[in-house]
Amino acid sequence: MQYKKQIKGTCHICGEEGELTYEHIPPRAAFNNKRVIRLKFQEVISLGPDEIVKGPVQQRGVGAYTLCPRCNNYTGLHYAPRFIDWCYQGMGILMKSNGNPTSIHLSKLYPLSIIKEIAVMFFSVNPDTFRKVNPELVRFVLDREAKYLPSKYRFYVYFNIEGKLRFMGITASVNVFKRTKPIMISEITYPPYGYVMTIDSEKPDPRLFEITSFAGFNYNEFKVMTLKLPVLPTHLVFPGDYRTKQEILEQAAQPQKDN
Repeated sequence: MQYKKQIKGTCHICGEEGELTYEHIPPRAAFNNKRVIRLKFQEVISLGPDEIVKGPVQQRGVGAYTLCPRCNNYTGLHYAPRFIDWCYQGMGILMKSNGNPTSIHLSKLYPLSIIKEIAVMFFSVNPDTFRKVNPELVRFVLDREAKYLPSKYRFYVYFNIEGKLRFMGITASVNVFKRTKPIMISEITYPPYGYVMTIDSEKPDPRLFEITSFAGFNYNEFKVMTLKLPVLPTHLVFPGDYRTKQEILEQAAQPQKDN
């Protein structure tokens, strides 16, 4: 008889010590049911836009053992189904427009559930200590009726169909755009969308579409929305970097020209 291997640790949301469950990031039904190559950050940081990724294969989709059974079940029941519908609508728009949408009409969205599931994913890509310094975010996801967030939290979304997946915890980043100070950014990219969360920071890129207002809806309140989401590539691992492949190669060659 085979026994299921237990993974023990600290739940990234509630902080409970004990058995952890596998959390798909994003949910499995949101197209996250394919084999993926799993690499450490140190292994992907040097990969160029044209390099083929090689490494150990993870059979069950992108995810990790991050949540206790209670938190996994609660968020999976109240948020994941509505988030999955949001993903299916987005993928349908991209397919119908051949990856170049203009007017993006999304019907019967449940904004509060969507942004709560996005927040759940950010808990999973950050270390379990993230919860200790963000108690407001913990309360937000553990109560399905809870609305609003402190102004320091900002959430953004974009369409993504080109480049590498990103699963980055909070990082102090100064990307290709000139800034006077770093931004605190966490980013998750898995087609059809990319998601960005910032804390006490300016907008990482003017093209990103902000969805922080989704936190102001009631749990069972749905909305028909027309959004204008940019389609941005993610050729490198660095959060907030949406340069095209040509821009990356040209900028990489620039120092050689100057010399």
